[in-house]
Amino acid sequence: MARKFKIYIDEEVHSSIADGEQLEINIPPNSEELTVKIMNYWSKPISLNFNDSKKYVIKQNRVSTAATYLLVFFAVLHFITEFTKPIEPPIFLLCAIPFLLLQIYYSTFGRHNVILVEEMMSEI
Repeated sequence: MARKFKIYIDEEVHSSIADGEQLEINIPPNSEELTVKIMNYWSKPISLNFNDSKKYVIKQNRVSTAATYLLVFFAVLHFITEFTKPIEPPIFLLCAIPFLLLQIYYSTFGRHNVILVEEMMSEI
């Protein structure tokens, strides 16, 4: 996604970060929850403990990303073949159905599964 991820601490915007950027933020005392949002999608809330100095990685779910790109790919293939050599039945649209269903899931019930906030593994 080209937009910036907004980092919320206790439901208030704290900062934002773009894909590929690294950001170190100071968690205010007595903060309870960290959530990351972008557009209509948000991560599952992370419980915060002020005494912990944990590092987190924010990333987009790869299945969601792949479903989006493959759905666009099949739609483009369909339109290209529609104007060059019509195929009956529209095989590219039939191939796109599983990816369309995944997109519907991630746009409705799976909104909390599009953005992943994971604890970074400590380097030994």
